[in-house]
Amino acid sequence: MIRTTAVLIAGSVLGLLAQTPQRLTFDVTSVKPNTSGQQGGSSKAEPGRYVGVNVTLRRVIGLAYRPVQEFAGGPDWINSDRFDIEGKADGTPNQEQMLEMLRSLLADRFKLVVHRESRPMPAYALVMARADGRTGPQLHSTRPCADPGVKCGGFSVGNGSLRGTAVTMTQLAAELPSATEGRHVIDRTGLGGLFDVTLTWNADALRPDSAPADDAASIFAAIQEQLGLKLEPITAPINVIVIDSAERPTGN
Repeated sequence: MIRTTAVLIAGSVLGLLAQTPQRLTFDVTSVKPNTSGQQGGSSKAEPGRYVGVNVTLRRVIGLAYRPVQEFAGGPDWINSDRFDIEGKADGTPNQEQMLEMLRSLLADRFKLVVHRESRPMPAYALVMARADGRTGPQLHSTRPCADPGVKCGGFSVGNGSLRGTAVTMTQLAAELPSATEGRHVIDRTGLGGLFDVTLTWNADALRPDSAPADDAASIFAAIQEQLGLKLEPITAPINVIVIDSAERPTGN
């Protein structure tokens, strides 16, 4: 009887272990400090491979845990130290599997521990500027583009310029924080469908929340005059990635 019970318990444990999903990891990883002194970097995830060149840990966390609206915590070096990171996997894993592998890489090589929170934070609401609901001269309704040579559903962003082809208002709002003091922007325009967007402004002209947009070339004035939209300061619940701990990796 005792032997039978032991066999049953062992079988139950093995059954539970068999049902436990295995953590997805890259087959080959490489993490090396980048000491080139260059400011720019690139980060790209494609089926079976991730390559980050001269990237900060913060940037890679933003990719691995997207959509990330804000960060909190963590040592200062995650914003300044730069790395060359590569992960390779057999087969053709899908995007979500690739992101899970990237999260595993960060946990293994950087000892990264994070958690998610929702916090009330200052933000902007992207709303219609005109009572009649008309859009500005640089915002045009469009259809999905079929030309393979056109970057559909994406943006080209420069210093004081933004151009989008066949994008949604949600996508536009997601592109604006880099030009609005880093604050999250929430789409409340009520505009559905796709749009072509062209926006230019003086990248050096910013304003505090309490001051009017006196500079006609500021991002706030440009959005209103060129797109027929405006940014209203609000407080909203923002999804935050809290970095509990991270360590500098040992190179390989």
